Amino acid sequence: MKSPVTVNNPDSVTDWVSKLREQVAGIAGGNYMSAGFAFTEAPPDVAGLSRDLDDLAEAIAEREAVRKALALEVHHRVKNNLQIVTSLLNMQANRIENPAAREALGQTRARIGGLALIHRILYEQADDGSQATLDIGRLIPELCSQFRLWNMERPEVAFSCRSSSFAVPLDSAMPLVLFAVEAVTNAYAYAFPDGRDGSVVLGFNVSPGGDAEFTVEDDGVGFDATGNDGSMGRLLMLGFARQLGGKLVIESSAGNGTKVRLDYRIGV
Repeated sequence: MKSPVTVNNPDSVTDWVSKLREQVAGIAGGNYMSAGFAFTEAPPDVAGLSRDLDDLAEAIAEREAVRKALALEVHHRVKNNLQIVTSLLNMQANRIENPAAREALGQTRARIGGLALIHRILYEQADDGSQATLDIGRLIPELCSQFRLWNMERPEVAFSCRSSSFAVPLDSAMPLVLFAVEAVTNAYAYAFPDGRDGSVVLGFNVSPGGDAEFTVEDDGVGFDATGNDGSMGRLLMLGFARQLGGKLVIESSAGNGTKVRLDYRIGV
């Protein structure tokens, strides 16, 4: 933090008023260091006002520390609770024989697991969430590790991901993760029927100007993407794309695989 600049031998009240303004500006900018040393030669009333400002800065700093600790505790507890829910869904899925029901539970587990990952990263990076951002360069690889774990029973499908490192706001990270869950789980569910092998590639790139492109591409059986199939997966992806202020594009044809692309602007 930048310390207040001392005024040497001030010869007018205007100098001290300017100094007080500088102290106030520092507090407004998050500088809560005491400015008392800069007012040792100030008139008593001015020095007293500066001490009052120091007391105010100390109170604000203490309040900020408490708020941050509480916010981090919330992230920690939310993460733990979501992990418990995920474990319960896993136990339930293991007892269900109907493939469609197992798949539905698996998708729900993946959505909850993705949200739990966000809260874990926020807690580990000690971000209080007020102006929270997440580094996509960390978020995407960890999410991909979870995808591999969730689909470990599908070794015939090779899964890979690539991502640039870019800080995204928390309010855009959540719909992005949920979009990824839908796109990847749909690829595993429909692109490789009858145990055929193939690959799924997840990518995230951001231009210097802040234009983001998120893609999930597979080399599976493909489908006719010219019509609106009205599926839950597509509706959810469309909803998440709109939440990000972006555009959903699906390119596919029979026998040529599928590419799901989300274009949106993060800004810099």
